[in-house]
Amino acid sequence: MKAKVQLKSIFEQIAEKVFTMNNTNEIKTFVTEFVEGKDINTVDKNTIIENVSKCKNVTALHRYICNSLLQYEGMSVR
Repeated sequence: MKAKVQLKSIFEQIAEKVFTMNNTNEIKTFVTEFVEGKDINTVDKNTIIENVSKCKNVTALHRYICNSLLQYEGMSVR
């Protein structure tokens, strides 16, 4: 019997840490480095990095992470 593998989205993996950060550049660097280090679809990877780079402040970054996490869970507000 195979063990059940628990997959977590990129956003689940970074959300807790991101929501404790209060510096825009620190968040952008953390998310970019984290995503670049993951073996995920290149298109998805580039989309995440591009969207993060467009965020202008901490609130926008938190909102993006939150909305993306909700979208992954099927509860998107977009």
